Amino acid sequence: MNYRIERILYQRNNDMKYKSILIILFLVSEVVLLAQNGTILNEKNMGNLKAGINKVSFKSKGMTLSGNLYLPDGFDKNKRYPTIIYSGPMTQVKEQTGDFYGKKIVKKGFIFLAFDHMGFGDSEGDARVYENPMNKHDNIKDGISYLRSFPFVNRDKFYGLGVCASGGIMPMVALTDKRMKVIATVSGYMLGTSMFTGGESKEAIIDRYNQANEARQTYYETGNIEYVDIMQMETRDTSGFDKTSVFVECVDFYLTDRGGKETYPNYSHKCPTFSNDTFPLAMVAIDLAPYLFTPYIGIYGEIADSGPLTKSFYEKCSEPKEIFEIKGASHIDLYDQDQYVDQAVNKMIEFFNKY
Repeated sequence: MNYRIERILYQRNNDMKYKSILIILFLVSEVVLLAQNGTILNEKNMGNLKAGINKVSFKSKGMTLSGNLYLPDGFDKNKRYPTIIYSGPMTQVKEQTGDFYGKKIVKKGFIFLAFDHMGFGDSEGDARVYENPMNKHDNIKDGISYLRSFPFVNRDKFYGLGVCASGGIMPMVALTDKRMKVIATVSGYMLGTSMFTGGESKEAIIDRYNQANEARQTYYETGNIEYVDIMQMETRDTSGFDKTSVFVECVDFYLTDRGGKETYPNYSHKCPTFSNDTFPLAMVAIDLAPYLFTPYIGIYGEIADSGPLTKSFYEKCSEPKEIFEIKGASHIDLYDQDQYVDQAVNKMIEFFNKY
């Protein structure tokens, strides 16, 4: 064979081997990256999943988030199931109201994910219990991506549930994330300012924001985090409030063994002080309700002081929509009281099943 031709063929073979090696290295790196992001589900992981509560984790904003994945009785990984992603009240961890709803909803044949947001419970995050709705938006979106990577999740029957403060966060996510086909809120706080400015003077409000700003500056300069009782449960004078006020109910729930640290060791009602200059700004769901364009059901208690917020959101919300009042229920009754939560679950499942 001509020497020139032999040399060309030799060079071509080497080039092909080099390109093959590059392609293999690229594919390996992509698999590693996807696995790190929690999007690769190998047979071993799939085989470990079973009916009941499964400890799981996924990546969001570079952090590993911890979750409880509830799978229905008779779970079969070869079938496809309707699925709900859940986000709960301010400061809560996944074992509180999320577990209460998860155990009931999974009995309806649904898959349900309750997880700790970044900085909460078992999840990673340097600023612990940092109430930042923007972070929670991304955490929910990544949770959706994680769930939809399972072949047994029915992507056409994928729903969102937000309780209390997440009643204002879940609609904000659904505004642009149409992977959720329907959303529900329970005891929804759709407006951050209503939680942080109700009944206070201009001076008191500005003072709280100034304190939050300075705490943020200190954190930036030193890395030290100042923590505060963000709902003022330990200091707020509730003598003039009705017993069904959320401010009174919070004390009865979070500062007792009913819903507090004694029962849930990972829980804390204290947040970084700088949460106070973030949370109100990102909770504007009522203003954006006309542009939701996702089927919505709002569920609230008859005597809950948060009820008017759900009503306001519902009135402005795009169609299709429903609203459901639970007689005799207060705001926090819908966290963990069977007689009321059962009604909420039945109604939302009925609505979900329409879509």
